[in-house]
Amino acid sequence: MSRAKGYNSQLALGYETTYGSTPTSVIGYNMPFSQSKIGITQKTIDSTTIRGRRDKDEPAVGNIDVSGSIVVPIDQIGIGYWLRAMFGTPTTTGSADPYTHVFKVTDSQPSLVLEQQYSDIPAYEMYNGCKVNKFSFTYGGDNELTATIDLLGAKRMLGTATFASTLADLSLTKFSNFQGAIEEGGSQLAIVTEASLTADFGLDANSYAIGGGGCRTALPEGYLQVSGNIKAFFEDTVLLNKAINNTQTSLNFKFTDDTYSLGFYMEEAIFQQASPGIENEKGILINLPFKAFYKSGTGSSIIVATLVNSQSAYAE
Repeated sequence: MSRAKGYNSQLALGYETTYGSTPTSVIGYNMPFSQSKIGITQKTIDSTTIRGRRDKDEPAVGNIDVSGSIVVPIDQIGIGYWLRAMFGTPTTTGSADPYTHVFKVTDSQPSLVLEQQYSDIPAYEMYNGCKVNKFSFTYGGDNELTATIDLLGAKRMLGTATFASTLADLSLTKFSNFQGAIEEGGSQLAIVTEASLTADFGLDANSYAIGGGGCRTALPEGYLQVSGNIKAFFEDTVLLNKAINNTQTSLNFKFTDDTYSLGFYMEEAIFQQASPGIENEKGILINLPFKAFYKSGTGSSIIVATLVNSQSAYAE
């Protein structure tokens, strides 16, 4: 009997037209990933029924929680499908390679069908009604450049065949840490050792209703919150003074590979006050947490993701 092996597994992604339902005709994408840990939990509820004997009665079952995280490479093509899952279809310009895709905040997010495929068995674990609840990454140092995507969903179905007859394979060219840069106030910072970014989409996970079969009947969007941290050499007090004075600035986290690039631009942001402290005899670093917001920025979005690559569109 063959056992399921990680290297021979796949993660398939498709976009739903109706929340929680697999379209009859859907394009499935074979997504590159490092870890996929989407799962399902359902509590068992102890019975309090008394029957005149000591044996416990059969337990009831509670609501179904579909949730988990996926770790993906920050690459030139595949990341666009996750950005579409977060922000919807982008505005795309360009008549030839390279193409520019601009993603901004919208009032709703697409729902996904995601399938963890164990082809050795074979078994296909399909999750419907999935939405991105949080997106985060850290860069700097010698680690592989990856992003973590936290998801919530509605239901699972285990089958012996995939939801899509064929999967579209994506070319894989990864961005790396040494291709990263940070611009603050329009100028590149040369003293940063590490930076992180988190986008929290604030989904309402408690949308269970009578007659919904214990599944989430929807995943309404809440406020989008964007925050992060910059760790820098403590060479002067410029950034620290901006934190002390609550000075508004802009931040752009960008990765560039020749003509291709990926940027996360926050037009309006403020640093939180912090103190560098003295930990030892070595060079001193300072951590500067920040929060982005939208007040009157010309981009009309708390964050704008711009992906420049060889793909002509992210709309089916």
